[in-house]
Amino acid sequence: MVEGVDGSTLGEGAAQGRQPSLFVLGAGAMAEAFIRGLVRRQAIESSQIRVKNRSRRDVLDQLQSEYGITPAESLAEVADAAVVVLAVKPADTVLALEQLRPYLNGQLLLSFAAGIPIALLDQASGGKAAVVRTMPNLPVAVESGVTAVAFHAKVSSHQRLLARFLLEQVGAVVEMDEAMMDATTAFSGSGPGFVCYFLEAMEEAAEQLGFDEATARALLLHTVAGTARVLLDWKLSPEVLRRRVTSVGGTTHAGVQVFEQSGLKQAVAEALSAAASRSAEMGRIYRGGGSA
Repeated sequence: MVEGVDGSTLGEGAAQGRQPSLFVLGAGAMAEAFIRGLVRRQAIESSQIRVKNRSRRDVLDQLQSEYGITPAESLAEVADAAVVVLAVKPADTVLALEQLRPYLNGQLLLSFAAGIPIALLDQASGGKAAVVRTMPNLPVAVESGVTAVAFHAKVSSHQRLLARFLLEQVGAVVEMDEAMMDATTAFSGSGPGFVCYFLEAMEEAAEQLGFDEATARALLLHTVAGTARVLLDWKLSPEVLRRRVTSVGGTTHAGVQVFEQSGLKQAVAEALSAAASRSAEMGRIYRGGGSA
């Protein structure tokens, strides 16, 4: 097993060397992406991961077959975990933590629930866990995502390092004040959906120009992936690169002028604002454990 960030193995530092080290509540796409990253990168032995979900035992069986995790039989097994990962729907977060509360004893608690504030996570867990609010985005499924994190004040320096180490197995990690988490949910959390909406429009337009679907998609995806790679490798801002490839009177310039005339930037700003407001609203709604 790969050593932790401070040279210790992941299980060390937990009370009395407790095993298993990781308890995951929820077995959806985000939980699987996280587990996949940990196991593929050998950050943690699969035998140290226990997973429980509310229904669908077949999903747990699939995770066990593919990644070697152990399906948990009871929430009581949380008591033996060093890290608890909350990967349930936001609407189910409060109830899930109330059910976990009797078995919490200072564990690191990573929450993937969008819009749920640290204060609510701490309250629902009875103040018995070191809470980390996270906002991973879709590309973590291929270990190329980014996860924003905000820490409760009670999270120790060791637990902070541990949280970052675990989350870095599925992509980059950006630490920030919790006040920015709703904006982050809108920007990087919803971002892949917004990007796909724009790409959807590009693909449809390409077909209108005469491309068949397969050709349009191949050109589109390689163009997007390559552009992102150039931005990362060359450390350029999108504006700088856009200006470099835009000649006055050229083809790119003609298209950009249409974007400007149609108010594309304003529409994007309004979309992000709406998504951020919805994230904040979700936190208020779920404070009472209700549904949106």
